Amino acid sequence: MPLAAIFLVVASGCGTGPAQKSGGTFTTIYGSHPINAGLPINIYNSQGGNAYEGYNQLQLGYAAFDSTDPNKMQPGLAQKWQLSSDGSKLTVSLQSNAKWSDGKPVTAKDVRTSFALSFAYGNVQSYFLDQVNPVGDKQVEFTKLSGAQSPNFVRGMLVQDVVPDEAWGSQLPQNIWETIHASQYSGSDATQKAAATQASADLTKLSKQLNNFGPSPDISAGPYVLKNLNAGEAVLEKNPYFFAADQVHPSKLVLLNYTGNQQIWNYLEAGRLDAAPYTAMPTNVLNQILKTKGNKKVTSKSQVAASLAFNQSIYPYGLLSVRQAIAYALDRSAIQKVGEPVSGIVDTSPDGMVEADDKAFLNSSTLGQLEHYDHNVDKATQLLQSAGFSKQGGKWTLPNGQPWTLTLWAVTGFSDWIEAASLIASQLSDFGIPTTTQNATDYAAFQNDQKGGKYALSFYLDALSRAGISAAYQRIYGAADGYVAAGSQLTHTTKNDFFNAPETVDLPGLGAVNPGELTFQLSQTSDVAQQKAIVSKLALAVNRNLPVIELWDYINVQFVNTTKWTNFPNTDALLNNPPGVWMFNGYVQPAG
Repeated sequence: MPLAAIFLVVASGCGTGPAQKSGGTFTTIYGSHPINAGLPINIYNSQGGNAYEGYNQLQLGYAAFDSTDPNKMQPGLAQKWQLSSDGSKLTVSLQSNAKWSDGKPVTAKDVRTSFALSFAYGNVQSYFLDQVNPVGDKQVEFTKLSGAQSPNFVRGMLVQDVVPDEAWGSQLPQNIWETIHASQYSGSDATQKAAATQASADLTKLSKQLNNFGPSPDISAGPYVLKNLNAGEAVLEKNPYFFAADQVHPSKLVLLNYTGNQQIWNYLEAGRLDAAPYTAMPTNVLNQILKTKGNKKVTSKSQVAASLAFNQSIYPYGLLSVRQAIAYALDRSAIQKVGEPVSGIVDTSPDGMVEADDKAFLNSSTLGQLEHYDHNVDKATQLLQSAGFSKQGGKWTLPNGQPWTLTLWAVTGFSDWIEAASLIASQLSDFGIPTTTQNATDYAAFQNDQKGGKYALSFYLDALSRAGISAAYQRIYGAADGYVAAGSQLTHTTKNDFFNAPETVDLPGLGAVNPGELTFQLSQTSDVAQQKAIVSKLALAVNRNLPVIELWDYINVQFVNTTKWTNFPNTDALLNNPPGVWMFNGYVQPAG
């Protein structure tokens, strides 16, 4: 949708059927991170904190997960919004009766304080936000930096969390907005550039100082308020001051802690969960879960793929023939059946997108040019031989005569990756590349080691188009490949450059293209025709050069239990958001 379009959305309950009695406990898990009783009630905390999105923490709005229109949003604390015809100003009206759990109204001042925090934590800079101006108590104007292009400006503003100024305002320095504005300078004046660097450092320092801050007791603008917390669960009670309290039927919410997929399976098999977000599992576990009374499988669109990612600075993975040979050596269909048989489908054309986005953005001509990399040992062999590799005793040796061994990295607790890694190692070893597997202790450590260049080959989540198709390619040709955008300028650095991919890729009939620059251009436009033209080149570049080998696209398989609750949502837009969002839209009502 062009930036000149007007976005106007009004909140309304979407639940169907007659009004029913309320009350009862709804039990689920919080999929974003485990429960940690030692953390503050702080959505910005580096370990997740004990502010739970959609429950005791609320955004201005919630995404509808439309990759062709990332600005398509659903109301949260914002009741309606309107973008100016030139795309430079977004006016947001808050829910007229929104209140905090202490009975005080949610105001524009709360929103402004929250955006100061968003700047400190680096959450809004990429949207080129300039001014946040309250207009009375219940309206806020967001203005973009002059001349900046930000096609996802609406989404970028609405997905920000709102916290109470009452608790957080006193934690901010009085000159916070002066610091924010100084940090945004992108001109050439040496004095102002130095001030901008210092201001950015001051914001980072502030975020670290506030990492362990949080109001106690909880002050919530969401449907629930945190009341009790221990190592096993978080207990929240219904917020009587919530703006849509009459739509929220469960009177209590329990979030059970978990340490991995196995524990969630056990909860589901025991019938302890009224809803569960996506959880990787094998077919036999799915069958056991569905035997439990009331358990039902619910599916919705997912916009993420599981891939193998190469660090091309590590020899020999900078050689295109090696990456392509490994792709042909793998039987991706067998890998998907082992790794993600329940909630995955083979990605038949590795190109940086999920298959659903292929159909939305690529024409038949481009689709026909994509290589499928179907399992073909002969092609893999020819590619390696042409690059000077040789086979001795059934094992490949490098062109310099040294033996070739490989370690594939996954993460402890990621059962789908671990199962798939075992089969991948077996397939590559059978092909003649002795391969072992290693698991990082946790996902945070895994990501740090990827950025640090520790892994030659590791699992990677790509094709993330929830925030628009640009976000999918940012996963490859963005920060992970050393591309950093500052205003209208794009720089390429080797700092934290994980992929170390070549700056240009030669495409038949198109010549040399720069995927990093194309990805940046994609982030600057909301015109669908322009997006499709850019995406076709990026898809061919990924497919040709293989910085990643996409193994499977995820399907968002969730579970609900209808023993105590009924009227669950059935749309992608709601099912991809937390159950708290379902509830304040009128869904989830007592059964019977």
